Amino acid sequence: MPTPTAENLASRLRQVRRSNRAQRSVTDGSARELVVVAFAVPVITMAVLLVSVLAVLLFAGSGLEGLATAVGTIWLAIHQVPVTISGVSVGVLPLLPTLLVAVGTGRMAASASGPERSASELVPVFCSALGGPLLMTALSLAVVMDGMSVQPVQSPPALLAFGYTLGIHAAAAGAWIAWRRRDDLYERFAITASVRRGGRAGGVAVTALLTCATVLVIARLLLRWSLVGDLIAGGNDFDGYLGLTVLSILYLPNVVVASAAVLVGSDAHVGGTTVDLTAVHAGPVPPLPVLGALPDTSAGLPGIVGFLVPVLIALAVALRCRNIDPLANVRSVTVAAAVAASVMVILCAMAGGELGEFGGAGVTLPTAGVFTLGWIAVVGLVVALIHAALPTTRAARETAGVIVDDDLDDDGYGYDDDYLTDEYDEFDADDWDNEYDDADDTDADYADDEYFDDENSDDVDHHADAHDDHSDEDGANRSPSGGRVRYVDRDHEDLQYDDSTMTDDMLNPSDEVSFAGEVADPTGPRVGRDEADRPLGRH
Repeated sequence: MPTPTAENLASRLRQVRRSNRAQRSVTDGSARELVVVAFAVPVITMAVLLVSVLAVLLFAGSGLEGLATAVGTIWLAIHQVPVTISGVSVGVLPLLPTLLVAVGTGRMAASASGPERSASELVPVFCSALGGPLLMTALSLAVVMDGMSVQPVQSPPALLAFGYTLGIHAAAAGAWIAWRRRDDLYERFAITASVRRGGRAGGVAVTALLTCATVLVIARLLLRWSLVGDLIAGGNDFDGYLGLTVLSILYLPNVVVASAAVLVGSDAHVGGTTVDLTAVHAGPVPPLPVLGALPDTSAGLPGIVGFLVPVLIALAVALRCRNIDPLANVRSVTVAAAVAASVMVILCAMAGGELGEFGGAGVTLPTAGVFTLGWIAVVGLVVALIHAALPTTRAARETAGVIVDDDLDDDGYGYDDDYLTDEYDEFDADDWDNEYDDADDTDADYADDEYFDDENSDDVDHHADAHDDHSDEDGANRSPSGGRVRYVDRDHEDLQYDDSTMTDDMLNPSDEVSFAGEVADPTGPRVGRDEADRPLGRH
């Protein structure tokens, strides 16, 4: 072994130092990414809240002594933690800030979960996405508890606050990380294509349903714009107008979710008013401009026509989930229905709650989930049944499930050859191997074998010249590898030959020959016709 020189040792030392610096750089970069994932969204949210609350206090001419308490309370409200002010508990909180914070957390977590990270490194990213918001919730609880002595605000249960914060950010970070690394998840958990298709279809169904509900709410607001204007005018001054308008925008997703539940057949209630597609029971509601979209009377026939929305969405999902395999089709439809129903139940639960003196607001969760599941599942299963019974589907299924002769498939060679008769299939695979082995012995005696022509042999004349170069006196052909081939005469007669008449020149493997048939030896190369003709092998 050569003795390392000083120059080699110095070069090796420089490489080790560069490697250590690169490793420290990667580690430092990962640490910075984790800090950004943990605190980017909470810090930006707190900054926006601070500026907004400060502006409101300055416009109202109030002092700044309640600034910290107000910011902490709003942070908890963003995470759907019920807020109690002056003894009045409000559990129906705006969904728009919650969705924005969740999307921000998910995007930050996904940006740090690229393919360069291993699966074990995703755990710190996920924990960082939870650590920052939980720390900010703890600070908010401490500030609210400290301000209870001077402000009419009651601190919510700490366990409830941490639970809501953890659930929102965990769901957002987990969903975005899973989507970013979905290919790895598919491979790790062996998720089939039908399940993936069903999951995507379920997400599309919820998106389409919410889109239709948004269009319905906006149309209702435009039709009842005079009432909406009167509610905004109840603010009395510019600050009141601005506050009611901003509050209506923040609560718009709540109204959209309730409208989506109504479209699938559930009912929504706000205060003393209950609404569904077939009936309306009017009652007192909070004077919020966005609630001007609520109807006063039953819609009648147009309300019943509203059931076409979930039917069409379910039909689109069913068509998207079609498959020639009935089980895969049913599996996709079932997953789509389960995903859509689960998302609807979660959104409806977040959109409702207690409304102080007005009682409550929200959607009947069991009916919203069951009806969403039912529309997609029933329509999807009906379409799957019809699709499975169609002649084209049955033909495609039979074509995909064709099974060739087992004796030929044992060695991995399937033949789809109309020129071979049933007698050809009676040979055992071992017989083929034995005869192939005997082909190397020039003194071996070959048994006479019988080969048959069929009615489609008319194109033999086209290859006659190619056959003449490698045939014996009787016109028998032999493959370059020494294997047995199909014998053809020009008069389409059944012939028998003794292979012992073959010469070495005829068995030269280097010759390039065109055969009218296919090599019968399953271990040798498969030789077909000229390119101008249809090959005899399986396609």
